[in-house]
Amino acid sequence: MKYLALITVISLPLFGQDEPKAQDDPAAQLDPAAVRELIHQWVQTEGLISEEKNTWQVERQRMQDLLGLFQKELALLDDEMNQAGKSAELVDASKQQLEKQISEYRAAQRTLDEYLARVLPRTRTLLKRLPEPLKNNLETDIELLESDEALGKPRETLKSILSVFAACGRFNRTITVTEETRVLASGKKMTVDVLYLGLARAFYAAEQGDTAGLGTPGKDGWQWQDQPALADSVRKAFAVYRKDSPPQLVELPIQLSKDSNANNK
Repeated sequence: MKYLALITVISLPLFGQDEPKAQDDPAAQLDPAAVRELIHQWVQTEGLISEEKNTWQVERQRMQDLLGLFQKELALLDDEMNQAGKSAELVDASKQQLEKQISEYRAAQRTLDEYLARVLPRTRTLLKRLPEPLKNNLETDIELLESDEALGKPRETLKSILSVFAACGRFNRTITVTEETRVLASGKKMTVDVLYLGLARAFYAAEQGDTAGLGTPGKDGWQWQDQPALADSVRKAFAVYRKDSPPQLVELPIQLSKDSNANNK
């Protein structure tokens, strides 16, 4: 705009319609050098205008390119925002699912804690009634169940309780023969063979002599009674079980009394 104003000012004296004729005012005639200077300035002005025009065209193209890049970035940003919105919805859904699972887990944990609080004392009572061979097989589980940390480890404790119940069921369905040390009524210790009929009753006898007896489970452990009259029958039962003798009927006192039946409830 400055260049246009300069051209206008310069052009008025040269091209104005009201310019007085040279013959009318000789003093107003322009010096040729001045005219050349004015023409030179006009040419420079035109060059500057052309240069500015070219520069503006370059800058305009550059601005258009930048505008195109900005528009692409805005499109990408909008896409990312949309994706973020979808991701937020997925996160909310996952959060709700996790909160539901945590709530269910806590409810199950409370149920387990309440169950163990009821079952653990009964299980500890049952452990006292188990025969020694079965206790030896469940040594690790029994150690945990009888410890003060049992309720603080609900998962491990429940696993041990289930192991005990399963082992008791298997033992109660079989006949088990083992070797144990018995303290006789005389105070003498002797190694004897013991035959367990499940968890209800057991018989023992030495290889020779009249050392024999039977055992029944009690609330404080198994109770053993010396019954020398059973020695031959018990040894015969061992021989049949080990297949040292042909199969035959062996009579043993296995009927429970009312007191014994009460103890085995």
